[in-house]
Amino acid sequence: MSRQQVITTAAAEDGITESPAGSNQNKYGAWYGLNGVRWCAIFVSWVFDKAGHPLGKIDTPKGFQYCPSAYNFWKRNNRLTTTPQMGDIVLFDWEGDGICNHTGIFVSWIKQGDTFQSWEGNTSFGSDSNGGRVMLRQRSVQLVKAFVDPGVFADSAIASPDESVRRGDKGTRVTQIQKWLYQLGYTITVDGDFGEKTEKIVREFQKKYSLASDGVVDIITHGVMEGEVSKPRIPEKKLITGAFLKNGDAGVAVVALQKGLNKKGAKLEEDGMFGKATTDALKAFQKKNKLKVDGIAGPQVFKALSIKP
Repeated sequence: MSRQQVITTAAAEDGITESPAGSNQNKYGAWYGLNGVRWCAIFVSWVFDKAGHPLGKIDTPKGFQYCPSAYNFWKRNNRLTTTPQMGDIVLFDWEGDGICNHTGIFVSWIKQGDTFQSWEGNTSFGSDSNGGRVMLRQRSVQLVKAFVDPGVFADSAIASPDESVRRGDKGTRVTQIQKWLYQLGYTITVDGDFGEKTEKIVREFQKKYSLASDGVVDIITHGVMEGEVSKPRIPEKKLITGAFLKNGDAGVAVVALQKGLNKKGAKLEEDGMFGKATTDALKAFQKKNKLKVDGIAGPQVFKALSIKP
């Protein structure tokens, strides 16, 4: 048996669908003993078993059904890798929020370090992780939470990836860091690509918090970022005077703010995301109306816009 056998086994299932459609019922769930549930992980477990490389007990003796628990299992056992080979496992995080949503089997690079092919179950072009079909998909590393060498092949070795995130890296770990920096007020594109601009902003963050300003998000920098993001975004003394909105906020209150600014001449997309365009429009409104120009929408701004916070 070999890595190729895993790929051959997966490829033989191409086009297999649920029956009936939308039921999550199929032969993979029946084999696993848990039919009628989302089955991308169950499909991967089935393929490895039929290829002669059973994954062993993760969630159950037959493998895994939950992507987050499998990630924790493999991370704890040093199975994560940054150099995937044919037959390794891919864990995806669509939202970049640190939670694994989907899984597949790595086939090969289309563009080294950027795009690749993977065999996946319960997918489709309209629903990435609940599409009901076995397909060969093309994916970007910017959607990857982790690559995994499950340790079932003869050439498997203990992986000890560097936990630091640095320039040149791509994926959902980068996305999460960029989201945090955005929430902390930095002007940054959240695209999962750790380029020159992201490195520059990381250095600025590190300098502000008296860290080694090397542009690398190591465990220390990561912890400081997480700690700052978890703090209340508005000082408690301001909370008692009314609602406050600032860069990084989102929701219906932001939509109301954007609508109010548009009535005063701004040309904002009313998408509920308080980003740079909303900040710039708010500052211009504050300046025109002789309010404090800080890009924060508080009671005075709401009053001037005739909005009830």
